[in-house]
Formats: sequence, C-alpha cells, structure tokens
Amino acid sequence: MKKATYIYRGFERFWHWSQALLIFFLALTGFEMHGSFKIFGFENVVRWHNIAAWAFLVLIVFAIFWHFVTGEWKQYIPTTKFIKAQIEYYLTGIFRGAPHPTHKTVYNKFNPLQRIIYLGLKLLVIPTQVLTGIFYMAYIYPNETLHVQGLSVFAIIHTFGAFLLIAFVIAHVYLTTTGDTPLSSIKAMITGWEVVHTDEREERKKNLQKAVDKSVAGYYRLDRNGNIVDVNDAWLRMYKCSDRSEIIGLHFSTTRKPEELERLTIQVNDVLKGNVITGARVQRKCMDGSVGYHILSANPVVENGEVTGMEGFVLDVTNSVNEASESTADS
Repeated sequence: MKKATYIYRGFERFWHWSQALLIFFLALTGFEMHGSFKIFGFENVVRWHNIAAWAFLVLIVFAIFWHFVTGEWKQYIPTTKFIKAQIEYYLTGIFRGAPHPTHKTVYNKFNPLQRIIYLGLKLLVIPTQVLTGIFYMAYIYPNETLHVQGLSVFAIIHTFGAFLLIAFVIAHVYLTTTGDTPLSSIKAMITGWEVVHTDEREERKKNLQKAVDKSVAGYYRLDRNGNIVDVNDAWLRMYKCSDRSEIIGLHFSTTRKPEELERLTIQVNDVLKGNVITGARVQRKCMDGSVGYHILSANPVVENGEVTGMEGFVLDVTNSVNEASESTADS
C-alpha cells in the first residue's frame, strides 16, 4: 500500500541541502586552488575554501549527534539482501520499466546499494576529506609546500576524494529522477512528504508502542518464567520506581507481599496456559515498601503458536480503596 508519509524531518532536510551546497562550494573553490579556472582569486579562494570546510565540519558534528539521538543511524546498517537485484535494476531493469526490487518506507529509506554507498561515504570518503583537509590547513599551507607542479600526497588524496564526492553527487541527482515522477524525490526532500510504500504491520507495531509509552495505565510484560521483560513509565510511577533497570529482569514476586503471592501465582500460571484475566483487583508492593492497589488485566503473549509470556495493563485504584476503607471505618 502506498500513501503520503512524512519521511524526512526538518533537520534531515536542512542537513541534506546544506551538505550538498557545501560540497559544491568546496569543489568549486578547491579546483580553483589547483588552477583549473579563476573566479575568486587565489588568496580569496583559499579563505573561502577554509571557511566552507569548517562549516562542513560543524555540520558533520551536528549530523552525527542527530543520527544517534533519533536512531536514524540504523538506516545505514548494510545488508546483502536484494543487493544483486538492486544492482541489476540500476544496470538494466530501470531502462526497461522493471519494478523496483525494494520499496522505500519511513523505517527503511535506503535500498541495499544505497546503504553500502552512504556508509562508505560517511566512514571513509568524508572522514578522509576532513583529515587531509585539516592536515593541509594546519601544516602544509602555512609552510607553503603545496605547489601546482608538485602536489603533496595529502593534496592528491584530498583531490581524489573530491572527485569521488562529485561522482556521487552526479549519480545521486540522476537517481532522484527515477522516482514516481522525475521531481518527486526532490520535492520530498523539500517538503518532507513522499508517497511511499507503508509496512502496515510495522506501522501498527510503532503506533502501539507509542500508545503504550504515553498511556496513563501501567503496562507490563513478563516472560514465561515470570520475569519482568518490559514496563512503561506509568507502571514505574505506580510502583514508585525511578529507574527501569532496577526492575527489568526481576521476578514478579518482587512486587507482591507474601499473602498476595500465592493467589497471583495461580493467576499468572492460568494466563500462561492461554487464558485471559480482566478486571482483577490486586495489591502491589511498591519499591519504597508502601502498598498500593490496582485493577489488573493480563493476556498471553503468543509467538509461533506458543505462549512465551504474558502482558497487560494495571490501572491504579489506591485512592478509591483507601477512601472506601475510611468510609467503612467511619460508619
């Protein structure tokens, strides 16, 4: 299924176009420094090239931070799946109208060949350009050892990297015209929206996870041995636990008083046999030793036809129970 999807975020678009402009400007000024043509004049072009280089380095630092904070670095993890089909598509299939072997989604923006090329650029070409450029600015240029007639090894490597980047940009621009329409990919990188294939199962999973994370009800998941696998923030607040790592991996009995444990153990075993619990009121032991009450729901987690654990929600009713107890005592 295809639908318009917000696939490129604001910083991603800013980073993309800023990087493209800086690469173009660095290439322009760099080749003038090598005497290929004359636009700015040597002294001016060296200054502008250095300024653009530092701007590019700052952009790289922010981009690295953004990729790790957002998890977008996972988009570049290489895979060999469909890579042969992708190469064949670019070599011949694209010219005879063959269907694309892979489909872009918000969770998988790059095809296998793009992943390898982009990863190579980010880990090899661009770092080489940065390091050789910094070495030239710090050591070679001040000592005036760079001459057109006798280029240093670092300058040769830097120039070769520039040709690789230019070749990439040319190929990249061409391939952007192979979308649904010649300008659809370019428009998407301007607006952020693109008509892409959607993975309905993955979307449901992401939406469910988002709903669980933001829910006011406490979510929990246990494995088949009764150990806590996952909880959401609401669950942590209800159990007065400030750190998720303190509770993950512990047995559910940690959160129960002895007099409540036997009854709950029977209920857990019942769910692990495939049954469902709805609306059971139970007592909990919080991490600070206090006691609370909640309504419990539990469902078996089934994977490959087998029950591998259980999950559900807990809704806090401590205030209601306390108020009822006080009312009973008063009467």
